[in-house]
Amino acid sequence: MNSIPFLGYGAGLRRSHFNEILSSQQFPDWVEIISENYMEYGGKPRQILQHLREKKIPIVAHGVGLSLGSLDPFNTDYIRALKELIAEYDIPWFSDHLCFSSSNRHQYHDLLPILKTAETLEQIADKIKWVEDCFQLPFAIENISYYGESTKHTMSELDFLNELLVKTSSYLLFDINNVYVNSKNLGHDPEEYIKNINHERIIQVHLAGHWDRGDVVIDTHGAPVPGPVWDLYAKFLKLRGKPVSTLIEWDNELPSYDVLLQEVDKAKELATNVLGEHHVGQ
Repeated sequence: MNSIPFLGYGAGLRRSHFNEILSSQQFPDWVEIISENYMEYGGKPRQILQHLREKKIPIVAHGVGLSLGSLDPFNTDYIRALKELIAEYDIPWFSDHLCFSSSNRHQYHDLLPILKTAETLEQIADKIKWVEDCFQLPFAIENISYYGESTKHTMSELDFLNELLVKTSSYLLFDINNVYVNSKNLGHDPEEYIKNINHERIIQVHLAGHWDRGDVVIDTHGAPVPGPVWDLYAKFLKLRGKPVSTLIEWDNELPSYDVLLQEVDKAKELATNVLGEHHVGQ
């Protein structure tokens, strides 16, 4: 296993904040980029990444295009462009979702849930091993939100993820908002999930907001982190007993840059209250 640094408390980098970041003296501890928005791009995207590098702000890449659950082979042009991005900006780890987003080379532009069976587990484990061998860099998979269950599942998501981590050298990008959203929509027990997930392989946490309509919760990433998600994050930290690189993910109805940084500060403050100042700075 690679040695994984604790980066602190970060924010997703979004285009509407570029000008504010370029003129600001305040930064999150680190940023996460959507890989596809920066691969083979020049102009303002390249300018902002260069600016952050000069300020010594770590950059982590988070993708939506690997489609690990698809039976299609990886797109060679995509893999080449992703490797170039990672190398150019000294990215310490990268991630993608436990889902499929393409089939028969048709791109769905959505993150669709996989069928959780032993056969699927072996297929995805093999694809992840290929990614690990190709990139020689820590790679993480993210648990997704979804809105229905197949009657053909033979494993729970929790068991599937834990077994996938055993079969590969990959890590987990643990999205606590997704755990909450799925618990409300599908009747999962979120506390059982955070208690029994493989904590030692969690490389990063996502926190985000959602839209609670009452009858269904929509994973919008378009609001502040709500109280129930903060509560789950606190319970997770108590169980883990040590900090993990934590990111505020806000994609829609974006606030000002200052408000986004305030949300990042809330994550650090909560972690300090749970773990103590000394542990948060580790």
